[in-house]
Amino acid sequence: MTATVTEHDSHVMTLPDGRDLGWLELGAPDGWPVFGFHGTPGSRLQLALNEPAIRRAGVRMIAPDRPGYGFSTYHTDRRLVDWPLDVSQLADHLGISRFSVMGVSGGGPHAAACAALLARSVSAAGIVSGVGPLSNPRIAADSTLASKALTSLFRRRSAVLGAFFVVQAAFVRRWPSTALDLLAKQLPEADAEVLRRPEVRALFELDVVRASRTAARAQGQDLALFASDWGFDLGSIEVPVFLWQGDADRNVPVRHAHVLHEAIHTSVLRTFEGEGHLLVVDRLEEILHVLTP
Repeated sequence: MTATVTEHDSHVMTLPDGRDLGWLELGAPDGWPVFGFHGTPGSRLQLALNEPAIRRAGVRMIAPDRPGYGFSTYHTDRRLVDWPLDVSQLADHLGISRFSVMGVSGGGPHAAACAALLARSVSAAGIVSGVGPLSNPRIAADSTLASKALTSLFRRRSAVLGAFFVVQAAFVRRWPSTALDLLAKQLPEADAEVLRRPEVRALFELDVVRASRTAARAQGQDLALFASDWGFDLGSIEVPVFLWQGDADRNVPVRHAHVLHEAIHTSVLRTFEGEGHLLVVDRLEEILHVLTP
């Protein structure tokens, strides 16, 4: 695999409220549509980490940028429950009436929101290494003191934390290779091994170098949403939801998946011993097969 994603693979539409929404399409144009939601931070480019798997699965992958990332306009004061409307408008624009959704990491809550609020359109939802409600007492109980302090800052949309994300984004954009080296040292071996692959590393570098000027604000906004009331009841979800989680994941500990599984009555949870946050890279094909009717 090589990082071959170019600007002409991406598209932009103007939403009814005047915001731009960017997206990337991969795979089979006539295949089953799967809307894939990137992590936090990130962009549509993250969904191209294993494009051959998308082609083998025979699906049409549609990967939109969330507000503030990539080509999508930042949306001040957005709520998690606003995302399904953006997805629905994109689906209408593309002439798609039924589809699956898949959220990776920070895309997980957004996939859950679509499963809850777009039940007539969504046939199945996948949550891969997905973030759970950070305010949940069980997730908070497993958190370190530092993580609890950060969650409090997320909830209050701290200006200090916002400034940190701006500095962090500037550093990563200027020195992407150094930033990835530092990241790899903090990861479990399973994730470090994936990140050492030249094609994966190249695409991550591409993603951060092309990050939008509002990506840092969007990152802070995402985390604030995850730490606050999500605005919908996970127990109300009626469509099938499939959860994939590595038990060695340090970014999103396995407790998140268990909390989501217990709250979503239609969910099926698969955990993988020794695998980490980046398990989607090697398991994407099997994930897409499950999400295809």
